[in-house]
Amino acid sequence: MTVHDLISLMGTKSTDPAISQLFETYGLGKPPKTVNANQGSKGFKDKQQNLSFTFKFDITNDRFYPPVSPKKDDYNFESHLSSVVLYSEDRKKTPDPKPAVFWERFIHPLATYEDCLAFFSLEKNGKNILRKPVSDVAEVVLWLSQDKSRITDMELRLKEDREIFSRYDFNQTSQLNTIKQAYPLLVKWLFDNHYLVLPEDVYREPLSVDHAALVDFTGRYLKNHIWDTQVIDDPELVSFLFKIARSSTITLPGDKKINIYIKTLYIKVAGKAEQRQELYDNGTMDDVDALERSLWLDETQCKVFLQTLTDTFALFKQRVPEELF
Repeated sequence: MTVHDLISLMGTKSTDPAISQLFETYGLGKPPKTVNANQGSKGFKDKQQNLSFTFKFDITNDRFYPPVSPKKDDYNFESHLSSVVLYSEDRKKTPDPKPAVFWERFIHPLATYEDCLAFFSLEKNGKNILRKPVSDVAEVVLWLSQDKSRITDMELRLKEDREIFSRYDFNQTSQLNTIKQAYPLLVKWLFDNHYLVLPEDVYREPLSVDHAALVDFTGRYLKNHIWDTQVIDDPELVSFLFKIARSSTITLPGDKKINIYIKTLYIKVAGKAEQRQELYDNGTMDDVDALERSLWLDETQCKVFLQTLTDTFALFKQRVPEELF
């Protein structure tokens, strides 16, 4: 087996016969049938060949999204080969045990910095981490020592996007999603400002605040998620979306702090911020969740919420500088 054989297996389902053959070749035992939500991933290491294999289910690549639960239990999921560590330098600096034929027509652990630049088609740029696509779903990532004198690690991995809002945020039946209206309205805001990467003909038709229409649009054009590749290439916008997706506070000039969590913004527009705080302080979380589930903005409030997102983004741009996501 060569590195090119492993490249061809990237993304392969763990129950595929080709994976069984892989496990037999490297003496890894039995491949996993599924991976459960608590595990997230399953790893297997072949110390003799200095190889590590990882299978996971939650892969932010539309070819593998959304995860499939064979028993429809949303706990055990079909898993795919998501990573193969081809080489990892150990403390003893022992030579890589794989035969030369394994690395044929590929970068290898003894390659020089100049070899790496040639393989990755790069000019000298001072970077210690190099990346290159090796198939339509996978890339090779290589780490160099600080002085760039040697390769320290090399990994095949599935190409993934960064998830900002997940399918759970747009799940209209989940009891865990207590503000079901907020996320589709965020999609409306992104659409109205042409922040989404969509064909121009899609933008020709206006998008209303009607909830059913927004849910349908999100499913058809965004596959019920928002990833960084689905919005325009604007670091501040991406950072803003990551911030509002979580309970986040920003600091404005003058040391004024404001919470910009999308749930907080939604509840304020609904006029229930004080009531929610009272329940949070003196009630139970069941009471808090029940209040949040009861909230539903009318058309006028929806427009206020959309303007609130615009105003909050403007404030975000004025914040005390911090590292962008």
